Amino acid sequence: MNKYVSLDLDAASRATDRPEASVALFGGDPVIAPGRITSWPAAKKKHLKALGVVVRSGKYHRVNHPVVSHLERRLTKWAGNWAVRAVGSGTAAIHVELDYFKDRGNHVITTALNWPGAVGPILICGLEPIFIDVDLELAGIDEESAAGAMELDVAAVLVTHLFGNNILAQRTRAAARSRGIALIDDVCQSIGAVKNIVNSVYLESDALALSGNGAKHLGAGELGFVITKDPNLIDHVDHVSLTSSSRSGARIFSPDSQGYNYRPNVFSAAIASARIKGLDQQLRKRRRNATSLWQMISGLSGLFPLFDPADHTHSMLNFPLRIEPEILGFPQGPAGRDFIVKLLRAEGVPVLVWLTRPVFEYLPAVRGRWNAAEFPNTMRLLDTMFCVSEIAPPNDAEIMKLYADAFHKIWSVLPRILRRMPDVVPTA
Repeated sequence: MNKYVSLDLDAASRATDRPEASVALFGGDPVIAPGRITSWPAAKKKHLKALGVVVRSGKYHRVNHPVVSHLERRLTKWAGNWAVRAVGSGTAAIHVELDYFKDRGNHVITTALNWPGAVGPILICGLEPIFIDVDLELAGIDEESAAGAMELDVAAVLVTHLFGNNILAQRTRAAARSRGIALIDDVCQSIGAVKNIVNSVYLESDALALSGNGAKHLGAGELGFVITKDPNLIDHVDHVSLTSSSRSGARIFSPDSQGYNYRPNVFSAAIASARIKGLDQQLRKRRRNATSLWQMISGLSGLFPLFDPADHTHSMLNFPLRIEPEILGFPQGPAGRDFIVKLLRAEGVPVLVWLTRPVFEYLPAVRGRWNAAEFPNTMRLLDTMFCVSEIAPPNDAEIMKLYADAFHKIWSVLPRILRRMPDVVPTA
């Protein structure tokens, strides 16, 4: 007998008459029980052991702490191509890198679909952002728009890799390189981009900024990394971020330091170092989970992935999806997406809407100088996109099946809910 066939005919009849009755948002039973999903970062005993090493050392902030030095060496070896310097956060890493390249011009090209913590350093460095639109396939920098913007006085192109997607943008990189424009990659959410992902070749980049934040792949708290092949940039990290101690341990008060004090958190460094050994396996499991989930829900009408989770170049921090509102009977705008997110959350699916506005609307210094209507692809994604957040291990194929069951449950009743309850979300 098919285990999905209900023998309670009366209950089935009631659900047919009132489809909303089966939905958790309206009082039904959720597909996923509370506590069933493990949230990232998933703690292990080895993390307690790593923190114990720091506690026993009695030194919690030193840039030359053996824990920090060990982490930098381990990450350098894992990446295989770059030198690594730990700093206080991913935002700090971007700031240090832009500070190093700021004499090349007065502007920085970046995307309107972005995070304030990535774009804020442009303004802190006294540079002017040039915002451009994204493509719809990867939510990455639109290469045609980027090429046109390079005709201006540009110091750097800041390529942002959101949600674990890797933005190769080879034409943009070649154009920037030919003009002497620095290439900086914000890979805070896409740690795999520091590896040789372009047909076994590394990204053509002057510097990458990586985050060890608790929600990211290293799951370590507040921590960041400047990653580069330029030894002078590595030296620059210490010049701008240390004021009273050097990597050698000497107490030096430099009259030339800019005093940002972007020292790495030693406790966070201990956790990050403990994760590196299993990092490749973590990335494989994230991709496997996202691929499995998409295989189970790919037939649902009006639902699309932001990028192919089966593509091994992507790091899959989260699994970003988007809807086509009109296909599902919603008007243009975010109302349909927001309603679906509410329905899925009530079923226990860990979905989130991370960004809702173009980045310049979050930044007072540039707010009002740019018009959202100038960025149609950005706005289309901001109105329709959401993420399944918990795809990391130890969540597995069984958990992905529960996510898929919840998606199918919502999609099966959504048309009837909208017909019976037109006031919930105005229809198209």
